[in-house]
Amino acid sequence: MAKNTVAGGLLALMLVQGAAAEYGRIPPTAIDPAALTIDEAEHLGRRLDGNIVLRGEDGAEFMLGSVLDKPLILVFSYYQCDGACPALNRNLAKTILAAQRFHPGEDYRVLTVSFDRNDGPEQLQHFVHHLELPAETRVGWRYAVVKQAEDLAAFTQSVGYKYFWSVRDKVFVHPNVLIFVTPDGRVARYLYGLSASPRDVELALIEANGGRIAKPSQAIDFLTGICFSYNFSEGRYVLNYPLFIAMGAFAFGVMLVVFSFTVYRNRKPRRLLNA
Repeated sequence: MAKNTVAGGLLALMLVQGAAAEYGRIPPTAIDPAALTIDEAEHLGRRLDGNIVLRGEDGAEFMLGSVLDKPLILVFSYYQCDGACPALNRNLAKTILAAQRFHPGEDYRVLTVSFDRNDGPEQLQHFVHHLELPAETRVGWRYAVVKQAEDLAAFTQSVGYKYFWSVRDKVFVHPNVLIFVTPDGRVARYLYGLSASPRDVELALIEANGGRIAKPSQAIDFLTGICFSYNFSEGRYVLNYPLFIAMGAFAFGVMLVVFSFTVYRNRKPRRLLNA
């Protein structure tokens, strides 16, 4: 099921690379989406290692666990990319601005991490500078590299994130995916591609926090989480039609019982009078 959504994300990657190829930067390539498919059945619910040490833009070190106090949107990129990675981060920034119900830093956090072991603070700073993101999107959003190469491999493997270096094309081939993580560090949802809608992000955040995000609206979040379900084949949230059908059938059953009871009560006195 998830293969279709991964294929969509990879198609977006190939389109970006194809556009770049027209300007002589990246040669065209053929990609088998199955090679990068994330096994969601295996990795949903997997706990991340909060002891992984990261380095931020200023070179200061911090632990992954320090950003897991709220729901987290985790993005893997590599900082020497001039195609899909900047596009993924820019599109996420636009989505964050459009998803006005929740606020980064206050309700959730965002973390972009490089999966390229050759990236360091210098490449990180260059990448962020050229993104030119609005200042309001930087609140609660950190960019980092993993300090130890062995931790990087363990980190990506723990969420099922696969990538490889294309020798011919001289680029990393990888899926474009937003990974939603719960406050206790467990993988809650994957959203693929470059076009996750604000509603999809909001619903994934609600799911990542078990309906407890934005405390003043707990009841609304709970109902919203019930009314929508994630469609793996489409890679987005859709109305939970089976639930509405079941609710309609239940309501009809209740109405039928009430109607039958009312008719019975109205007919019983008439029988007594006729006797």
